[in-house]
Amino acid sequence: MKPGNYKVKVELMGYKTQTQDVKVGPKGLDLGVLMVQPDSKVLDAATVTDTGNPIIVKKDTIEYNASSFKTSDNDMLIDLLKKLPGIEVESDGSITANGETIKKITIDGKTFFLDDPQLATKNIPSKIIEKVKVIEKKSDQALFTGIDDGEEETIIDLNIKPGMMKGWFGNIMGGGGHDVPSDINTMNNWRWQGAGMVGRFTDKSQLSFIVNGNNTNNRGFNDMASSMMSSIRGGGGGRMGQGGGQWGRDNGITTSWMGGVNGAWNLLDNRMDLAANYLYSGSDKYLNELSQKQTFLDNGNTLYYDEKGDSYTRTQGHRAGVRLDHKFSNNTSLLFEPQFNYGYGNYIDYSNFLTDTQLSGEEEKIRTNDGFTQTYGNNSNWKFNGRLLLRQRLGKPGRTISLNVDWDINHNELDGMNQSLTRAEDTTAVNQHVLSGADGTSLSGNLAYTEPLYKDRLFLEVNYKYSWNRRTSNKDVYNALGEQSFYTDDEGNLHFREPAEGWSTQKDSTYSNNIVNSYQTHRAGANISYQKDKLKAQLGASYEQTITDNVTNGKTFHSSVPNWAPQASLRYDVNDNSNLGFFYFGNSTQPSTSQLMPVIDNSDPLKMSLGNPYLEPYFSHNIRGMYRYTNKKNFLSMHASIGGGAVQNTIVNTTWYDNNGVQYSIPLNGATSGNARIRYMLNAPIAKSKFSIFSMTNFRWQNSTSYIIRDGQYEYMNSFFDDPDN
Repeated sequence: MKPGNYKVKVELMGYKTQTQDVKVGPKGLDLGVLMVQPDSKVLDAATVTDTGNPIIVKKDTIEYNASSFKTSDNDMLIDLLKKLPGIEVESDGSITANGETIKKITIDGKTFFLDDPQLATKNIPSKIIEKVKVIEKKSDQALFTGIDDGEEETIIDLNIKPGMMKGWFGNIMGGGGHDVPSDINTMNNWRWQGAGMVGRFTDKSQLSFIVNGNNTNNRGFNDMASSMMSSIRGGGGGRMGQGGGQWGRDNGITTSWMGGVNGAWNLLDNRMDLAANYLYSGSDKYLNELSQKQTFLDNGNTLYYDEKGDSYTRTQGHRAGVRLDHKFSNNTSLLFEPQFNYGYGNYIDYSNFLTDTQLSGEEEKIRTNDGFTQTYGNNSNWKFNGRLLLRQRLGKPGRTISLNVDWDINHNELDGMNQSLTRAEDTTAVNQHVLSGADGTSLSGNLAYTEPLYKDRLFLEVNYKYSWNRRTSNKDVYNALGEQSFYTDDEGNLHFREPAEGWSTQKDSTYSNNIVNSYQTHRAGANISYQKDKLKAQLGASYEQTITDNVTNGKTFHSSVPNWAPQASLRYDVNDNSNLGFFYFGNSTQPSTSQLMPVIDNSDPLKMSLGNPYLEPYFSHNIRGMYRYTNKKNFLSMHASIGGGAVQNTIVNTTWYDNNGVQYSIPLNGATSGNARIRYMLNAPIAKSKFSIFSMTNFRWQNSTSYIIRDGQYEYMNSFFDDPDN
């Protein structure tokens, strides 16, 4: 302000007006803290009579008023989410909001246990929640530069009731019961569950302790230890629990337990946000499964496949994470987010199987094969990952430079047994000791620079990203020596006898492998961004080169794949009540190590699989649009979205069967696939009543290709399995 005499007047509803004469000199004037006195008469006259709009749709946020949705005192956050329009909760605890997967939940903007939404949904009482916000959050780098980088994610942010922000609070629940016996339900066990949370939330800090245990499949955390163990067990390993008939990933009875602590603090006069957490967790999963399948071959024959078996898996894990966001000044800031996970566990799968063949035109069935398979083993794994983001403003408004570094280092090992007996034209017995190991290291850096071109409306961003990845996989398979004999127990199940002469010192070269997969990606791009009043638009393109080198059992496979990736976005605020947007992004993805591994996986003797070292990366095009409207007077809310995409060089499976009913498969790069989706949500109150109508409409279309080798051609495909070097 120019030097001179001024009158400062402070007005706020509910407080007495304060007026003060001041004189501003050449160096300015600091008034310090101005204290205003409450106007008790006005405050006493204010009364809240309604909860307001249950749903408010904003530019990038859908806000739910929790008090508008009825819950009981014992309900957790997940019970509240199930009642919110547009939010869907699956049986495994995963959450989608408006079709997008929720990977993070925050409390008043502060991260809760980093990237594990289940820890919040199944352990936070719903009665402490005031509002639930579904936010389309841009990446931290995009928020800093103001230019969209396509790394947007959908999160849920919780607002805590003000009464819960004044001290300690807690919640304890427990329950028990017993299975109801029936002719079809052979389970006859006691069921129990218990959970507790103690927390202290303020404007400056959050501290919470949680415990949870049950045997009712209500696992309250993301079981990363189990996921790591499943990844190294491979394709056939772990059939049980994923459904021999492909029934789903969450079958069985799971007993789980966990305990953890989470904290978040505002420090250094709000210049630093610090969050940290630790969690110990474990789970036992038991599954008894019966699977029946028919396969109709193109020669007119029909295969009838039956299997029954049991599976038991036990895992335990520890995880810890830190999130540090520090502003050194208005121009310089640092974000540091490391995480560490350690897990271990064991498993055992046992199943009997048989296959009958009905020849074309015949009524009788012929026994094609029968036998059993058993796998068991012990696993340990760890993972260290995180990111570092440096942000710097360079004086001129809109001129910035930022560096985003991501890393991931992991180790996974398995000591297991693979045993099976298959009676067909020839009886085949497998009794193998399997030692598997997998290591991965990845590092990527993204450097972005923005420059204002015209006032505060037009901006240029140039960026360069380099990614380096190295993954190694070793599988050493040893065959048992001595007579391999079997016996049948009282229930008719077949079992192996232990080999009399131990293990051979020679590896089985057919099933052993050593693969090193290295790939690097160079991506350079530029974007033009325009923003004025209600309009924001962005247009850009990037060039991406993916270089892959696979070394499998001493043989090298090399590929270099270029791609151009245009990107565009448009946001327009029609008025205060409605807005629309349009977005397009493209990206390249590398095949997994198991897909590249040209070594037979025989852990399921009737479903043999083989990797393909010649696979190339696939490229995805993604497009989406949305329109949102809220009438703040009559509480009408509407949200419509449309999306779709195409995948070039997509990876698909090729399958075929031999005369013994064994299924084989190998991945190939196939034809372009496509998908489209439409979602429409409407919440409309009925006149001036407390009733409203909610409607959710979904449409989804998908087109993809797979390959089936016709009868008579499988001998050619089997050459890949007979000679892995082919």
